[in-house]
Amino acid sequence: MTRFLLLFFCAVLAFSCKPGIPKDIVQPEEMEKILFDIHVVDGYVSSIPTPDSAKKVSAPIYKGIFKKFGIDSAMHAKSMAYYYSRPDLLSKMYDRISDKINKSREDLIKKHEKQTAAEAAKPAAPQPVK
Repeated sequence: MTRFLLLFFCAVLAFSCKPGIPKDIVQPEEMEKILFDIHVVDGYVSSIPTPDSAKKVSAPIYKGIFKKFGIDSAMHAKSMAYYYSRPDLLSKMYDRISDKINKSREDLIKKHEKQTAAEAAKPAAPQPVK
């Protein structure tokens, strides 16, 4: 009986110590959302022709993203350092982020095409008589 109990406790200890994401690190699903928003903002900021203006515009937007997800820049930096040290996790996250960005881009293109087609189908407004 003691051997059974010893074996049981050893098994419990072995299976209870699963390596996982620490609690002080942003979890992968949430990190994907944060990185998606950050990359969308990066795309917008890169389209601003003046670098000084881009810096002024981007800082509050990044702070807004962090506030939206309930983190700060230090937590983001710590989480990114954690994921950089685990490239397999980061690669999987970026695969999903890339898919999401491509899908969003395709949705925007389709929406734009529908708007353009709807505007082209509208009859021309009558010109006022002079």
